[in-house]
Amino acid sequence: MKILYIVVMILFLLPFGALIMESLRPDTWLYVYTDVKTYRAIATTIIVAVATLALNIAIGTPAASVLARREFRGKRLVELIILLPLIIPSFVTSMGIYFTFIKLGLSETMLGVILIHTVLTLPYYIRSTIVGYGTLGEGYEMMGRIMGANGLKRFFYITLPHIMPAVIAGGSLVIIVSFAQYLNTLIIGGGRIITVPILMFPYISSGDMGAGAVYSFSYITINFLLIFLLERSVKGIYNKKMSGEKIW
Repeated sequence: MKILYIVVMILFLLPFGALIMESLRPDTWLYVYTDVKTYRAIATTIIVAVATLALNIAIGTPAASVLARREFRGKRLVELIILLPLIIPSFVTSMGIYFTFIKLGLSETMLGVILIHTVLTLPYYIRSTIVGYGTLGEGYEMMGRIMGANGLKRFFYITLPHIMPAVIAGGSLVIIVSFAQYLNTLIIGGGRIITVPILMFPYISSGDMGAGAVYSFSYITINFLLIFLLERSVKGIYNKKMSGEKIW
């Protein structure tokens, strides 16, 4: 088993070793980070990912609550519709939405890119949050209602601590999937909304592995940073709840 672990670790770390070797030249870092397009792409990527996460939380949390707790006619159909972006190839989904966005004036806009990212990431968040709601009995919230807590307090002091691991897991998937979108961002954004993957891909495809490696490092660092901040912020709410501080 130890030999197996070592082999798996080597196979996992090997691409990162090649990435490090390709990015050791200081002139490559200087070339990438003296270009204003790099900073614009990083800012755009973060804005799109954070906005996508916010929409997932706003839409996916109540949707997961209903799907986890309620039985109604057509529930299986609703669940299937939510999962369609995972079943249908994302290229097909993006092309269908693209023609609709043209009519609505959302193509080649930041809002259009955020919406397509939300469509593609919402199934991950909802499925993760449904699992979290499955660990929470309605009796807990009923007790909070009897004791006079309003809906907002019941959510932050009773519901959120129970579903927090699911929210963190689902939110992390949202950020990872949003960051990884290249083709869909290119289709909906029309080449005008430049994110880090769009800026990185031409260098890698043309054989300029040095610049591609630098952009890859930037991509990985920002991704981990956003996931870390997500976990800290959600846990911060939980810790305030445990210490009795007011959240709002």
